[in-house]
Amino acid sequence: MRRILLSGGVLAGTAAALVLPGVASAEGAGSVTPDTVKPGESVTFSTVCADGVKSADVAGTSLGLPDRIPMAAGTTPGSFSVAVAIPGTTVAGTYNISIDCGDGSSSLVKLVVTPTGGVPTGGGSTARGPNRSLMAVGGGLLLFGAAGALLLRRRTV
Repeated sequence: MRRILLSGGVLAGTAAALVLPGVASAEGAGSVTPDTVKPGESVTFSTVCADGVKSADVAGTSLGLPDRIPMAAGTTPGSFSVAVAIPGTTVAGTYNISIDCGDGSSSLVKLVVTPTGGVPTGGGSTARGPNRSLMAVGGGLLLFGAAGALLLRRRTV
């Protein structure tokens, strides 16, 4: 009988642990648009807080922005948004940004910052454009090989 009560208690505790975080995160439903940007581009953070909440802000430190960025109230009660430019010095990566409502509730949004320019592949010989001297040497080797192939072919015929 003890085992049944113990396993029932564990099952109830697990269910509560799974359900309660979902209830807490439903209070502050945040979003970021677009969710993938390059440094220097702008994004808009939005959230919906509980009715009666007068303020909300974005924690921008991880992106190289001010610690707290105040959000402007939207047209519907509890809605807030702010547009920010991602600094050009922001390192590419995935950032979890906290949007905090004035009543203490918060939500996390995921923002992906992609690298600018081409794919970072290293400093190969063609990284700075065509190298005329390498092209001349390569062309000369091709001509030399073709001439050698013709000479060998003439001897065998």
